[in-house]
Amino acid sequence: MCCTERRAMQIEALQSLTFARPWVLLLLPVAGLCCWLLYRQVNQRSVWDKLLPAPIRLALLQRQAGGKHAGRFLFLAGAWLTGILALAGPVLDSPLPATQTNQSALVIVWDVSRNMLATDLQPNRLERARLKIRDLMQLHSDSQLALIAYAGTAHPVTPLSNDMQTLTNLLVALQPSVMPEDGQNLEAGLQLARQMIADLPPANSRVLVITSGVEGTQLDALRQQARELGDRLSILGVGTTEGAPVPLMEGGFMRDAQGGILLPRLNSKSLTAIARNTGARYQQIRLSDQDLNSLVPTNQSLAETEQEAGLSRSDQGHWLILLLLPLAAMGARRGWLGLVLCAALLPLPADASVWQDLWQRPDQQAMQQLQRQQPAAAAERFEDPQWRAWAYYQAGDYPAAVKAYEALLSAQPDNPEHHFNHGTALAMAGEYQAALEAYEQTLTRAPEHQPARHNRERIEALLKELAKQQEQAQEQASDEPDESDDDSGSATDSSNGSRTEDDSNANPTAPTDRQEEASGNSEQAAASRNDDTPGDGGDGEAEGDDPAAEANANADKPVTDNPPGGSDADDSSARTRNNEQQAALQQWLQDIPDDPAELLKRKFLYQRLQQLEDLSQ
Repeated sequence: MCCTERRAMQIEALQSLTFARPWVLLLLPVAGLCCWLLYRQVNQRSVWDKLLPAPIRLALLQRQAGGKHAGRFLFLAGAWLTGILALAGPVLDSPLPATQTNQSALVIVWDVSRNMLATDLQPNRLERARLKIRDLMQLHSDSQLALIAYAGTAHPVTPLSNDMQTLTNLLVALQPSVMPEDGQNLEAGLQLARQMIADLPPANSRVLVITSGVEGTQLDALRQQARELGDRLSILGVGTTEGAPVPLMEGGFMRDAQGGILLPRLNSKSLTAIARNTGARYQQIRLSDQDLNSLVPTNQSLAETEQEAGLSRSDQGHWLILLLLPLAAMGARRGWLGLVLCAALLPLPADASVWQDLWQRPDQQAMQQLQRQQPAAAAERFEDPQWRAWAYYQAGDYPAAVKAYEALLSAQPDNPEHHFNHGTALAMAGEYQAALEAYEQTLTRAPEHQPARHNRERIEALLKELAKQQEQAQEQASDEPDESDDDSGSATDSSNGSRTEDDSNANPTAPTDRQEEASGNSEQAAASRNDDTPGDGGDGEAEGDDPAAEANANADKPVTDNPPGGSDADDSSARTRNNEQQAALQQWLQDIPDDPAELLKRKFLYQRLQQLEDLSQ
């Protein structure tokens, strides 16, 4: 924003400044006079000035410098000025949110019968009415609009809403062919309109009927509805009194019961009489917006009310009281400002943990450290035993993770997930036999636990491989005693490599259900600790080459270890198939024709069947 615009806004704000109690400003000259009298009294000469000579007077009389007196009186004048302005009640006009500016509602009841296809208006009555509704939407874009379509039956198209885009899309789709029955049942349309505005104040709701005419049997019902709506009803006649034939899609024109060509005419006289007798408004459609301005005018009283309500004129004088506080403090005690500055300059302690403890629990702080890839520090900070065990595992401290899971098992010995996680930590720590027993405990309590079954099979295969390698090493040692040490080291390295290859990704399940709670939901922390487990029943190590792939696929948890390279090809092919399926789905969706008219037709037919079913009951 440039300086010119900022200055213009400041000038505009000053121009809008008013006072709720302007008569209080009369105290300003009184305050100024009091300040001058006090200053004059303090600085006037005393009797000793006249009696004592100048050298003796300067030595005996003690006087303060005039600058100090001036400063005190400036503070006093500022305090009085601020207090008087606060009492006057300064008011700045500020706009209210736009949601409070316009709450008017307009329900459009549109005739979509076959008579609207008459060509006495070009291209036909229906298209002219459609264009008129669009003009109405532009004129009342800030109002709530609703659309009701009627022929032999009446159906709501859109409820009262500010969503003009949806109304525009459905407006194009409305044709006589989408209506279940042909006719001009205006009474049903007005009943729906009255239901929509039943809970709205009369001053903010109107009903606009766009019709090509009213059947003789409907005139009495229209008069009754018009009396109940009163001046809230407006009628826009579409067509001419001469009429015109209605073309058919298969060729020819629509005919009456006697076989003659039907010429639907606009019974303008009947509509005018109804409007005159009931207080409603009637206009015949025109090319200009004069008909709309006459039928649905801007409610002047409502606009004035909205204009007044759109400005907040509240007293803002209480904010000036804040300026009086430092002035009063200056007058009450000398030297207070220096103390405040000294206190502000005091060094703050370097340790911010006390400040963090005021706003975050230890679990929340540890979760942040875990998200910052600091699992070792997070493990020391966690109070939740499940998260502490998980953090130890992520930090690579597998013996500590084993001890943490053993503590969990001592508290909940029948929890299969604790046994599973305990076995995974044991496997990573190299204690394969103990890990095998932990997986057996898991399957005893949860026979359907597939990750535990798979890990058990992998551990058994690994133990067999280690036993086989040990036998081979012993045979080689017996054949070649000199190379026994090297073979032993090779076997050890091979076993370690096998363990690394098989179990490097055997992650225990993380307590994901508690992650969101540890980040910010302090109210449910105590309640969820006893219920949440480190993972779901399907969490854990995966099948295939990677012992943890299934756990990572089945559990929504943060996994830091990467799967071995052997599964990259499978993942790539899976992603390729997924992309192909998504592309095929998008192509199939694009091939579906966007036909809102068909949707409206089925919707109206369903509503009509429901009405007939209700009548039969």
